[in-house]
Amino acid sequence: MGTNMSWAFVDGVSLQELYEVLDLEPSDQTPDYTDLGTSHVPLAGAMLKPGWCAIFAKYALVMDALLSATPPRLARLPAQSRCIACVVLEHAMVSYAGFWRGGEIVWEIRHDGGDHLEATGALPAEFSSLRDEAVARQQSSRSGSWGVDYLFNVPTDTAATVAGYPHRWVVQADLYSDLRTITPVNGHELDRLSTPPQWWQLTKSMRYR
Repeated sequence: MGTNMSWAFVDGVSLQELYEVLDLEPSDQTPDYTDLGTSHVPLAGAMLKPGWCAIFAKYALVMDALLSATPPRLARLPAQSRCIACVVLEHAMVSYAGFWRGGEIVWEIRHDGGDHLEATGALPAEFSSLRDEAVARQQSSRSGSWGVDYLFNVPTDTAATVAGYPHRWVVQADLYSDLRTITPVNGHELDRLSTPPQWWQLTKSMRYR
């Protein structure tokens, strides 16, 4: 099945403040960090050693947590807060990274298989070299009997230049503190289909209502 999960890192707020902004509530259960973003731990929150508050979810549910309301819950964050959100859906070869400041989008990168790579906004300086290297490696790989989707990692590798979270490599347990499973509250329904549907809701990762 591969990795099919999403995460969001936010600064400028406490972890409890982030839960309140997103209408989420922590439990008293501490999950295994290796199960984050799986069906065993579909939704969890933590503080990360670099100082970010973090939400981890299965499939693209972090996007629903941030953006499903009108106006988006993300817009409730204070003006100084930064938010970096990533989606990795290996079953569909879809990946995404987006960066917001004070609830306003600054840049986005999305890959939807093959040679697709869509990038908008004031992108980090590192994006160009990451993209160019991935394009070159992808073209080179086609000279063999099979190809590799190197563009898949460009969104999350770009996000890592901001948040420093290397999701593709081994992560140590001490990266996390106050790790808890969390649940939606106050009528927050993560599986409610938006009108019109959002791109991540059309990847056939899960059933929306």
